[in-house]
Amino acid sequence: MPAEKALATQAIHGVFWTTGATLIQLLTPLILYAFLPKEELGLFETALTTVMLLALIGDLGLSSALVQSRQVEEVHFDTAFWANLAFGIALTALIFLSAPLVCALQAPESPEAFWHIYVPLSLLIPFASVSGIFRSRLQRELDFRHQALAEVVSILFFLFTVILLLWASGGIWSAVIGSVVREVALLASLAVSAAWRPRFSFSRVALREILPYSLHLTGSRALNYLSSNLPRFLLTRYLGATAMAYYSFASRLTLIPLTRLSTIITRVSFPTFAVIQDDDDLLRRGYLKAVQSIALFSWPALLGVFAFAPEVLLQVPGMTPARGVLRLLVVATLFKAVGVVVGSIFMAKGKANWSLYWSLFNLAVLIPAMYWTLPYDIEGVSAAIALTSLLFLVLSQHYANQLIDLRFTAFLAALGRPLLVSLPVVAALVGVKFFLPASPLPALVLGGVLGAGAYVLGLRLFAWELCRQYWRGFRGRSAAGPASA
Repeated sequence: MPAEKALATQAIHGVFWTTGATLIQLLTPLILYAFLPKEELGLFETALTTVMLLALIGDLGLSSALVQSRQVEEVHFDTAFWANLAFGIALTALIFLSAPLVCALQAPESPEAFWHIYVPLSLLIPFASVSGIFRSRLQRELDFRHQALAEVVSILFFLFTVILLLWASGGIWSAVIGSVVREVALLASLAVSAAWRPRFSFSRVALREILPYSLHLTGSRALNYLSSNLPRFLLTRYLGATAMAYYSFASRLTLIPLTRLSTIITRVSFPTFAVIQDDDDLLRRGYLKAVQSIALFSWPALLGVFAFAPEVLLQVPGMTPARGVLRLLVVATLFKAVGVVVGSIFMAKGKANWSLYWSLFNLAVLIPAMYWTLPYDIEGVSAAIALTSLLFLVLSQHYANQLIDLRFTAFLAALGRPLLVSLPVVAALVGVKFFLPASPLPALVLGGVLGAGAYVLGLRLFAWELCRQYWRGFRGRSAAGPASA
């Protein structure tokens, strides 16, 4: 099946390129936590969470609608660009007007300090609102390589800006300016890679054709973002900016990589699944292969973080109080990791309204869960996230199974190999930890080496043929086979 072979190869290439870009991005915020005060970082994380929600809304879901529909023309791209730009500018203006009220609500202990972070950070919204239009052109061509290169360029600009400003004693402005520079660089890089420029053309008819799907998707994404980041909206207000910093740091080692992984999978699997949206057999195989791959490569790493949480946190001054939070978020991420592809199935099947209803349900469960656990500090909040993650995985998988006629037993069977590969890693790390050096950095390095060796052994024993399939697929030599365990 040459078409399936080409599609599988493009998807594997997409994961490779976008994962490489993401690994670089995940390392850069750690620099900020090593050099800036925790209270200021807590305020920055709170402001960034709010601004990125508005940036997500500013896209209006039009970029994904341009990928999902097979009937779009140039006028749809032109219209979507100008609509997003206008809406992004309007949202930025709204932030300037509402800033005093928002600052008093989100950071009642230090509203003025929050204002000086929140308002300048909002300048990134217009750039983020339109960058998705350029990305959608690359996604339609399954050109994941240029998407990843654009991400790398933006990350390098962010890193250079942060280091330069930290060296110049820029303080928290290093993070604020670096974030805006990153969005500008990302937009410029995507525009160059897409080799497309919008015309001065706007069609109400074209907008109406793609708006119903995009609005459902925007509502779903906004609600999903709210539910995923609900603690970030509450912690600074109720527990203080320092508690927010502890949670955010632990989240950056667990949930934020998952969010980035979800972005990777969506950018690769959604356009790929959209091409084969009417072939349920091929969709099932692609879906199970994606779930199995995510678990295979994320579970062992997450279990390593769980085992060496104290040593990891000792690498950043003042972060040891986050040990319980880090371990609870690892548990949550283990469940969330295998559910990130469900959204791509909903979108590819044109069920953006399902995503919207699902996000509403998530929020309806999480709000009372957060309310009941806030009195137990950040550990209570993290425990609620872990418990609800299991519930959400079971229910969301049920609905995805209905769409592609997938049995739950087949889904569980696909996780068999990742589980077997993870067992040697857990055994090695638990078994040798008591014999490692007392100094945290050497213990972490040696633990990482031993864990990597155990991981390779697990792959060789339980998933070697699967790895060979990935390699052949990367080289374009084989089609994606069935994803059963």
